Amino acid sequence: MRENCTFDFKNTFLNLTQYTVPYEYESRLEPYLPAGVQKDDFGNYFLRVGESETLFTSHLDTASYTREKVNHIVARNIIRTDGSTILGGDNKAGVTILLYLICQGVPGTYYFFAGEERGCLGSRWALEQDPAFFKQFKRAVAFDRREIGSIITHQRCERTASDSFAEALAGQFADQGMLYQADPYGVFTDTAIFEDVISECTNLSAGVWHEHSRNEYVDIAIVEQIARAAAGIDWESLPAARRIMSPQSWVA
Repeated sequence: MRENCTFDFKNTFLNLTQYTVPYEYESRLEPYLPAGVQKDDFGNYFLRVGESETLFTSHLDTASYTREKVNHIVARNIIRTDGSTILGGDNKAGVTILLYLICQGVPGTYYFFAGEERGCLGSRWALEQDPAFFKQFKRAVAFDRREIGSIITHQRCERTASDSFAEALAGQFADQGMLYQADPYGVFTDTAIFEDVISECTNLSAGVWHEHSRNEYVDIAIVEQIARAAAGIDWESLPAARRIMSPQSWVA
């Protein structure tokens, strides 16, 4: 990892959540993305760091239909709003974690998707455009799960990650001082789009409570703890055990 990486978690998160970000407004966040990031024709942003078979994802849009100023209320580690808007911790906590991993030089391909809250539009488009590109990865990891401790193994009742993957990842989180465990009750995020081409597709808790509501808040100390733990995980050593069973033509 890079020894000269300096990263301010609180200010990064506050900058990312100055406004709500409805779908098609994601480009407003481009100034906060890392140098060298590329933009595709849909409006997704991506960056490759080193050599890796891991795809890290987060999404830039928030669960809102209008762009509104967010008035932060900060009390020690807790960041919320004044109640007039959502916060946007879903998924700016995940974006913050990925920005830290990039700063630390953790190998991976990093995708910041557009339109997740409108049905994973950006990730669907990216897969349709170049399925062969995504077949190179053994694992797709999102930081878009509420609260703490979840390693999602099922999304919309379909298995997207194996138990052996979840157990191995939980063990590595434990080595970093964090309790994570398999959770079969995931809803749906961008990694599920890749279940027919990538063996292990998971979603990890990112320190957000009451997402999609005006009561939403983030514990930025927990976000930092998750990010630092994630930077210490050997992602490439994790098993890719889930068998892909798909009729999709691009998996053949």
